Amino acid sequence: MTIPRVLVVDDDEAVRNMVQEGLRRDGFEVVTAANVSDALRHIATQKFDVLLSDLHMPLPGDGFTLVSAMRHTHPQALTIVL
Repeated sequence: MTIPRVLVVDDDEAVRNMVQEGLRRDGFEVVTAANVSDALRHIATQKFDVLLSDLHMPLPGDGFTLVSAMRHTHPQALTIVL
């Protein structure tokens, strides 16, 4: 059985850390990103089962950009937008 990999993207560090800790305690492997460009880099170079993303972030791009990239690169991944 493989451990599900989750990409958590949020510009708020406290939210990122809280979600990461909760998911890790529940047995998920978690990768975090603070902005859209870092998240796109992770999506392009790693495999994920779930994307959990903030919708609005201050730098260029938003949660919908990440959903589109995830659906294109990892079509079987579950995407959740906060």
